[in-house]
Amino acid sequence: MRRPEDETDPLHRLVRTWAQAINERDIDTLTANSDPAVDVYPLQIATVSGHYTGHDGLRRWLEDADATNIGYMVDFVGIRTIGEGRVALFGQVHVEGKAISPYSMIATVEDGKITSMRSYLSDEETMRHLKLID
Repeated sequence: MRRPEDETDPLHRLVRTWAQAINERDIDTLTANSDPAVDVYPLQIATVSGHYTGHDGLRRWLEDADATNIGYMVDFVGIRTIGEGRVALFGQVHVEGKAISPYSMIATVEDGKITSMRSYLSDEETMRHLKLID
């Protein structure tokens, strides 16, 4: 699995760092790499609400994710720039160590910070078919 430091593209490095921080439930790294008004639509799993705003929202998201107690994480396998400041990351959602679904994340980056993120339970081909990516 590629690590953030393996990425030569600064946008890809930032998005992988941010995604790794989600898996590690590392709020310090998330907030350090996010705009203060970041707008996040993560996967709706158990008690996760589906929409969080700002650094306080990121904290609530991680608290909600931990409260589910289902041990989910994403194995990230592909990444590509999809437009000016937009990066798509692809992988598999794992719950308690078992792969359960494809995963896609689209992040928007401005001035070196994540300003928005949306997650989907779909693969790259489906995202393309739905015209969410080119």
